[in-house]
Amino acid sequence: MYCPNCGTESTQGLNYCNRCGNSLSAPAQDAEKVRPAVSASTAWAVGLTMGLPFLIGLGILFGSLTDLAQKLSADVVAFIMVCGSFTILGSVLMLTRFWMRLLTGPKRSGLASLIAARRAATGELGPARMSTLPNTPAAPISSVTEHTTRTLRK
Repeated sequence: MYCPNCGTESTQGLNYCNRCGNSLSAPAQDAEKVRPAVSASTAWAVGLTMGLPFLIGLGILFGSLTDLAQKLSADVVAFIMVCGSFTILGSVLMLTRFWMRLLTGPKRSGLASLIAARRAATGELGPARMSTLPNTPAAPISSVTEHTTRTLRK
């Protein structure tokens, strides 16, 4: 059994986590995901930004293919049509992914959410960034043991 809050393994029969103290018997409150409400204006924005590129792309593709059909062979025109259709479909799929992430928020994997919950519960910091570390001094700093030994010798 694993703690739903911090992810620590617990023995069967325990009511509370040994690490964070979270109740193991009650389901986690984060497990209930509430679907975000989408306003009518947002729905229109999603529809327009996905529908217009699709329609405009198909119009440009078929308009240019009718002109090219007179100059090129049918195999070349069919190849251009297939490649153009996949390009338009890929653009619409990327827009769909963009809108889904924008409306529902980024999805975290199970491990990433456990790590974030553990860091939040314990107050643990993430990895150090070099831009936030203080400048290192020119001379090396002596260790605590060396300092104590020098102090006792005096």
